[in-house]
Order: sequence, then C-alpha cells, then structure tokens
Amino acid sequence: MEIRVQDYVIQIDFVDRLGLAYEIFEVFKNRKINLVGMEATSNERMLIKCQTVREYLQALMNELITIEGVKALELKDYLLCEQREYELSTILNSVSEGIIAVNNKGVITHLNEVACRTFFCSKEEVIGKDIDQVFQAKAPILHTLKTGQPYSLKEVKMQKDHRSIHFLTSGLPIFNARGQIIGGVATITDFSQIEEIVSKVGAKKRLTTFEDIVYQGPAMSRLVETAKAVAKGNSTILLRGESGTGKELFARAIHMESNRASGPFIAINCGALPDSLLESELFGYEEGAFTGAIRGGKKGLFEQAHGGTLFLDEIGEVSAPVQVRLLRVLQENTVRRVGGSREVPVDVRIIAATHRNLEDMIRAGEFREDLYYRLNVFPLRILPLRERREDIPFIAQHLIRKISLRLERPEFCLTKETMEFLMKQDWPGNVRQLENVLERMINIMEIEGIKAEDFYSWMNLPRPAGRERQGAGEERGLRSESGTGRGPEGEIEAEIRDEMREAIARRSGTEAEAAGFQQSRVASAVIESIETRSPNTPPVLTGGMEARGLRTVEAVGLAEKGATDATGQARGLPVRVKDENISSGAGVRVLHVMIPFTAKWPPLKTIVNEVEKQVLISVLAKHPSSRKAGRVLGVSSTTVLNKINAYGIVLENDED
Repeated sequence: MEIRVQDYVIQIDFVDRLGLAYEIFEVFKNRKINLVGMEATSNERMLIKCQTVREYLQALMNELITIEGVKALELKDYLLCEQREYELSTILNSVSEGIIAVNNKGVITHLNEVACRTFFCSKEEVIGKDIDQVFQAKAPILHTLKTGQPYSLKEVKMQKDHRSIHFLTSGLPIFNARGQIIGGVATITDFSQIEEIVSKVGAKKRLTTFEDIVYQGPAMSRLVETAKAVAKGNSTILLRGESGTGKELFARAIHMESNRASGPFIAINCGALPDSLLESELFGYEEGAFTGAIRGGKKGLFEQAHGGTLFLDEIGEVSAPVQVRLLRVLQENTVRRVGGSREVPVDVRIIAATHRNLEDMIRAGEFREDLYYRLNVFPLRILPLRERREDIPFIAQHLIRKISLRLERPEFCLTKETMEFLMKQDWPGNVRQLENVLERMINIMEIEGIKAEDFYSWMNLPRPAGRERQGAGEERGLRSESGTGRGPEGEIEAEIRDEMREAIARRSGTEAEAAGFQQSRVASAVIESIETRSPNTPPVLTGGMEARGLRTVEAVGLAEKGATDATGQARGLPVRVKDENISSGAGVRVLHVMIPFTAKWPPLKTIVNEVEKQVLISVLAKHPSSRKAGRVLGVSSTTVLNKINAYGIVLENDED
C-alpha cells in the first residue's frame, strides 16, 4: 500500500511561556515529521506547515495538545503568507495588462500570466532572474529604481526565439515607510491589444442607433421597423441605395440593435483601396508576406471584427480575385492570412452596401453570381430624398443644428417658403448634397434665416421667370457650385464689366450720332448702390447698369470741373455724388462716375477699372478699413487691400 505524504498547516493557540516553542518543535523532531514553514501572528498564535501522512496526523495533534500552555489546535489550508500570495496572484492575473515586479536589485519577484504570454515564458523560468534577461536590453524600470522617477508608455521592440515582441511599458517605484526604494512595478501592454482597443473605442464613438435616424414619413417608418427586425438575427444584409442616402448610418444602427452590439463594428470602403492593399486589410498577413510587412504579421479586419460586425461599403467595386476570397470566408467562416497556411475561424456578421446595380454587373460578368447570393440574404433599399420628401424639412433642420454647433454659429429656423422649396427639389446627391449646400450657406450668410431665393446662388437651378435680372447682382460672395467658377475676388469687377458691356452695346453708334455731339464727350456711368439691409449683410446692387445708367453730356458743361486737358484727353476722372435726375428709393445713394472721352470711346477695361476704383473710394470713405469695406462689398479683406495698392488709394484713417 502506497503511503501518501501531504502538506498540512496546523494552527496552534497558546499562552506564551519560556521554552514553549522548543517543546513544540521537539515533538515534530521526535516523530520525524518534516517542517516546511512556520509563521507567528502574535504572542498567542502560530501556524506550522509540515509534511506527513494522514494516519500520523491525529497522533501528532494528540501529543501537541498535551504540551503545557497549548490551548487549541486547528487545521488550516494555507499559511497566512501563502494566502496573501494567492490573493496577490489572483489580483495580478485578473488584469488585462502584463505586470512585472522587481526588488531594488532589479530581480524579478512577481509577474502575472499576461506577462508570461507576452514574453513567451513561465513564472518558474524568470522569477529570481534579472529583468534585463527578460527585456534583452536595458529595462526602463532599472532607471526608475535608481532615480525614483516613474515613466509612462515607452515603446519597446525585441526578438526572442525568432519571435517579434512589440509592447508599451509604464513603471512606478515602490517605497517603504522610510521613503527608501525597495522595488518597482512595470506594466506591459502588447501592441496588438492597443490596436484592438483603438479599433473598438474608435468604432463605439462613431456608432449611432435607429433613434439617430431622422424621418417622419410612413415609407421610412416601415424601412426602419424592418431593419430593426432583421438586426436581431445573424443573417448577411445587403444595403442598396443611391450615394448619400445614409447606408453606413443604417449599418451602424443595425449593429447597435443586434446581439453583437457589445462587439466591434468595423467599416471599410472597398472602392477606396487597390486590390493588394484591400486583400491584406481584409484578411491580414503573416510576417514576411511581402516587402514592408511588419514583424509578427497583422490581423485582418475579419479577425478584428470577431464577435461583431464588418461593414463592406461599395462592395460592387471589389475585383474578381478578391471576390473569390470573400466568397470562401462567407462559406467557411474561416480566414487565411496573406502568406499564411493556417485557417483562422471567425465569427463575423457581414453588412454590405452598394449604389450599383449588381444584377447588371452579373450579366456583364463583373460580379460573381455566387457571391451575390451569399450577400443578398436580406436586401434593404434605402430611399432617396425624392421618395420621402416629407422628411426633408426635419432632416434640413437637424443638419442646420448640427452644422451650427460645429461651426459655432447661432442656430436658425427655416421659413415655410424655404421648407416648401426644399421639398420640391430632387436632390440627386441626397442627404450629402443637402448638408453641403446648407453648410455653405451657414458659413457665408450673416442672417437669422435662409430664404428660398438664397438657394439659387448655391445650387445649379434655373431661376423662375422674372428673377433673372433680380438675381444678377445678389449674393456677392461665392458663385453656385456649378457656376462660372469666379471667386469672390473678381465678382464685383466681373459683374460691372458684364453690365457695362450690355449698356455700351445698347448706346453705341446710332444713338450717339443722333444726339449730334461733335465735341468731346463724357460718359456718366451710374451705379446705384447700396440698399441697406444689415451691418453684416453683403450689399445688393439694386439697379444694375441699366439703360439710364450710361449717358452722354456735353464737354462744355464739365469743362469747369477739369474733365479734360489741353489735348482733349481724359485725365483725372472726377466723381460726383448726387441724386438729381435719378429715380431712386429713400435711403439709396447714387454714385456718378464721370468718364471723359473724345470722339472715340475709351477702352472698356479703363471704364471698368475706373468704376471699380471710384466704388472702392466711396465705400472706404464711409468704412475706412479693408475688413469693413470687404464685408460691405462682399469680398475678402485681402482683395480690398490688393485693389487699394493697385489703384494707389491712400487711407487717411485706416482703422485696421
């Protein structure tokens, strides 16, 4: 019969007296029982760990209780120090980071299981060794032991047994009650953990729910309810819809509604990457798979999305070779890294999206039919704005609130007229186009509301009859998104030039001859400025250069004003500000620019430049700063400064 020796811990309660401990140890010696350890907790209790067989244990305890001063005996599972060690080990192993503790000599005293996995070692192999032997370089914690200074997130790369180890480490010193350094603790975070954390946290921050989707009409209500029902399962979903309809928004909402909401959501635009890069991103690669591959390889998005959702946007752009690999992953639920031979099982839900007609692509041989059926398990068509016009006012106001908050501008409400106008548009770019137009207008306009008329300057829309002339001089900022391409700097000059050309064409030739003017003449170009709207609103030229805005006057009448020199050539062009003979509304200033000429008209460029110069002088007289003048004229302050320098204008009281 085999005799089995076991460890036993005996707790002895006693009344202290001289020689008591000696008598207790003599009992163990006489019975030839091996002592493993002893621990005294006070003058009334001690614990002794010994090795014996169970049959001898009772006889041992019967003899110990007869010793004078021994009050009670009890079997325990651990020595107190062993219990504390066990508790410490449990705590260390419960954290996700690696932990290594060293004494003041840099010798390892503790490490947890995560650290063992990171360094491909066991506790028995490294405890009691110098930490330099583990790091294979000068460990940062050694500097902390010398200086007492902690460190944070130092990157370390090393090789061990042909394996690449890449991690971040932070360290703290351990002080005793007298302030002496008695050791240190270093934390180890494997770089793959960091990549996974960043992926999960970044995805969580961007995730939305169905509550974040703005809609009001019955069509979208049915679509959302259907999507919520489908989200509960694990079936592959194919989202179809035009560009800008919010397919990724639905994908994120479906993920958050599913049983995988606690897992990662990872999105990739398949059309944004070349085939070779897309393949390595999706499936990962092994070390040395290609030039530039990082040591240790890299997990692909399928592996990173394990337990969660992978969103494959623009699936219709994937090439035939990648389609084959995708099909295998969907069929087998395993992935093989580029350059690898091992099949890695993955648990991933696939949500794909496309704006293309996959059926036509199949007939054209551009998309695999078998992959199509794997993806098209549950198709959802996201409606364009023109099919849910009743939602446009709610979406527009939601976008205004979001854009205003981001741009730190005051929020405003759309008028009823504007709402009706927006609902009549087709919006081929859908929500994305609507958001872009609203953002442009919020950036440039200094008003509390947007009117329907304002949209003609920002969208490629034909104006209704009767509005062409009214809109010719409006909104002196940027042109429409598909308009002439003129920037704000040249807008006034270009507008004046166009109007002048029209007026000159109407007045040239026959009218001038019929007037019978044989002497030198002066053309008076009249620009009606500036209907006051708001201090922060760009001006509107209310009258433009109409037929009455270009007229001829006998030179005799202006000779006293110095319009010409002795040769009859135009010199300084005098400016008069007056309102006689001009039909204008109250509060409207009229600027007359007198342009002398002989029998021949001056070049159009000279006329335009002089008009621009005098307009600028007039505005600067009232607003003597480039910034204020630029705001009045609807151009940048840089443009105003350039014009001031070009025309040699001197500002006597420059507020800038």
